[in-house]
Amino acid sequence: MAVTDDRKYTKAFVYNLLEGVKGKTLGEVDKSHQFARTLNSEKITGIAGDVIEQSVFGYERDSKQECDIEIDGVLTELKTTGVRVPKSDLKNVKGKSGTAYNVYLGAKEGISITGVTFEPDIQRDFMTSHFWEKSEHLLIVFYEYKSYDVVPASEYAKFPIVDYCYNSFSDDERGKLQNDWEIVRNYLQVIYAKYPTQEERNERLQGFTHALRPNLLLIELVPGFKKKSTGTYQKPRYRLKQTFVDYIVRGHFDKSRAATEVKLRESFSSFSQLDARCHALAAKYKGLTFVQMKETLGIDTEISTKDFGAKCVLKMFDADCNRLNQITDFKKVGIIAKTITITPTGGRTEDMKLKHIDFEEWADRNLDFEESELYAYFCEHSFLCPVFCERGDMGPRKSYESKEAYEDRLSREIQKTTFEGFKRFAFDESFIENEVKRTWEDSRNLIHRNELEWEYLYDDQGNKRKNKSGSYMGAPNFPKSSEYDVFFRGGANVSTDATRTEVVNGIKMLPQFFWLKGSYIADKLQSLSYL
Repeated sequence: MAVTDDRKYTKAFVYNLLEGVKGKTLGEVDKSHQFARTLNSEKITGIAGDVIEQSVFGYERDSKQECDIEIDGVLTELKTTGVRVPKSDLKNVKGKSGTAYNVYLGAKEGISITGVTFEPDIQRDFMTSHFWEKSEHLLIVFYEYKSYDVVPASEYAKFPIVDYCYNSFSDDERGKLQNDWEIVRNYLQVIYAKYPTQEERNERLQGFTHALRPNLLLIELVPGFKKKSTGTYQKPRYRLKQTFVDYIVRGHFDKSRAATEVKLRESFSSFSQLDARCHALAAKYKGLTFVQMKETLGIDTEISTKDFGAKCVLKMFDADCNRLNQITDFKKVGIIAKTITITPTGGRTEDMKLKHIDFEEWADRNLDFEESELYAYFCEHSFLCPVFCERGDMGPRKSYESKEAYEDRLSREIQKTTFEGFKRFAFDESFIENEVKRTWEDSRNLIHRNELEWEYLYDDQGNKRKNKSGSYMGAPNFPKSSEYDVFFRGGANVSTDATRTEVVNGIKMLPQFFWLKGSYIADKLQSLSYL
């Protein structure tokens, strides 16, 4: 498949072209007057890409499945994507510029590649597929989304072009992408072979993107396949997960990352391979107590430490790091590894802290839930849970126990904790569409209706309670764990004027995080078999 002569470039030409626009804003390089369109419409999807394609490279945007350009004879897809410093790193970039600043940039979103092929012919070979043709060689142009609020299309004119990179996937990444693509292809082939009419196929395909999502490592299918009010069907596209794009972005801006990456000795190209690895580890270590695991695995950490279970799992995987979520193989595919400790009956699991809330999308009253960052987060991430079971008496302090005796009991009894195995789960469509969406809508309504309030905590005498710092205790009336499975909670140990750095509707509060209710996790894990 070839491109027209006006889309053929040399690498030297592309280098000079893009080096000439680095540091300039999208508005400054807009020779084709893309931003003039915003006078009539403030909501224009993909305006940054339009500027790069039509103003910088000088060709008209199209929706063809062919690659955009050719560089030194190599078919290449041109992609433009936003990068941004996460709010959690703002303190680290203060006073920095250039390379020292850029190492903190991460991906704002995933990268859309091409539409899923349904008809007339479901592609059979990955290496000749539209998906691989358009993703094998990527030229990615990065602009910095310099805002933590949702902005209209006209505001993109202020965003600077930061850099660019030529991306080719490693053999390991290609293997993962191929496996993902084949999962989609195989599913479609079964549907098209089993159901002869288009009406039957369309009926069976509704919701298939959600059904496949827990099995996909690096790609996601968006939007979902569903019937629109017009009677036609909304069809999905292949998109690289934000977690994977973030890995690409951070690797580009931080050239030293490779030296500090934590990779598994035995990687995996599919969730089934990971599951098999976990099964083998469970068969080897299941039933061992903390004491036995300390000896067997050669762990020098004291058993009484809070993260001893996690240290055991790191040794199982032979991973040289301090935390499970530092493992690159997990991060790039959106796996959140979380050790879970249960009672013999499967109960008492702690609430789980998930992601920081930027509140940017709360400002856009017209944003659909399926377009939200929160929706993408729950769709892209899955949980790998090494499960431990308390076998000793870990109950609360007895009335007759001194503090020292209580602590001694816990230190002694925790040694009896056993390793039970691994469980893995992704959030199903029902949970996302009901619980996550409910939290998203209710919290947005509080803000948009100006009903957000600060709620103080009171003692039995009706007096405002104070924390150790002397500040009055309280929190905004966002969704709480008493009523929601997905809820808000502040991200600092002590709430003071100094730590209340987030301001929403004029109310100062701690930086807010989404949390997952412990009882939901416990119920979810009880419903799953061990890998």
